[in-house]
Amino acid sequence: MSHASRMSRIILALAALVSTHALSQAFPSRPVKFVIGFATGGTPDVFARLISQKMTEAWGMPVLVENRPGATGNIAAELVAKSPADGYTIFYCDSANWAINPWLFAKLPYDPFKDFAPVILTSILPTYMTVHPSMPVNTVAEFIAYAKQRPGKLAYATPGAGSIHHITTEVFRTSAGLDMVHVPYKGAAAGAQAVLAGDVQLGFLSYTAVSPHVTAGKLKILAVSTAQRSTALPNLPTLGESGLPGFDMASALGALVPAGTPRDVINKLNAAIGAAIATPDLSAKFTGFGVINVANSTPESMGTLMRAEYEKFGKVVKQSGAKLD
Repeated sequence: MSHASRMSRIILALAALVSTHALSQAFPSRPVKFVIGFATGGTPDVFARLISQKMTEAWGMPVLVENRPGATGNIAAELVAKSPADGYTIFYCDSANWAINPWLFAKLPYDPFKDFAPVILTSILPTYMTVHPSMPVNTVAEFIAYAKQRPGKLAYATPGAGSIHHITTEVFRTSAGLDMVHVPYKGAAAGAQAVLAGDVQLGFLSYTAVSPHVTAGKLKILAVSTAQRSTALPNLPTLGESGLPGFDMASALGALVPAGTPRDVINKLNAAIGAAIATPDLSAKFTGFGVINVANSTPESMGTLMRAEYEKFGKVVKQSGAKLD
């Protein structure tokens, strides 16, 4: 290689370094956007809007939320994966996108580990076993007995095929030996509405989607999907306590950015999102929504969790036999 060629490469490398440094120093100099893979009303959407409001106040710069529902979050994931790696487009998503969809879909328009960089883990999300109040059951054991007497005649709602709600219900169904029909809806709110209307008999749904209806006496919650009891409903039994020992299913919720985003920008996002969820009012709201708050998450700790969940849910999906085109 000639001296001129080497100098040219060095100059280009220095220019790229200076450009990256300038981007990091100036960030954010324009509005930042959270992209959500589900419709409005679900937990990721609600949490992103709460976090974005805090970030807007702290930065004095608009932080927006854009919903791109469809294909179990894959549409939103592809959009963010193909966005510039500058920190201005954030994918706020749950375990489905990095731990479930890779096992469900024969082809994905993104690779969760090659196309994204982890920013921060914000929450662990249980699901809640919810039924219509007309159902003559008040416990998990009573529901299982009722369903076994009606094979193939009861249906369950989810916010979409392949969602954590779907996988959790499939694990419950197979663990209990039940024959039920899956009815996927577009989003958590629509799934909750289906149970509310009596169109289906069961839904493993987020607390944000069902809590107003439970308070009004229009829905019943029988159990929580995690090994630990809910922070919002401490008297509610777990599925493990209700005859299914070892049952522990939950989704993690966090932020990703396109791979190649400068580390300084990732650090700024991590600090801003972390500060938002640590504020007393937001922390209390998250707890009230029945989730487990995560404190002091780093990009590295989120990356470790993503890999662990990828392995865990891979086994679950293989055992369930679920596949999506």
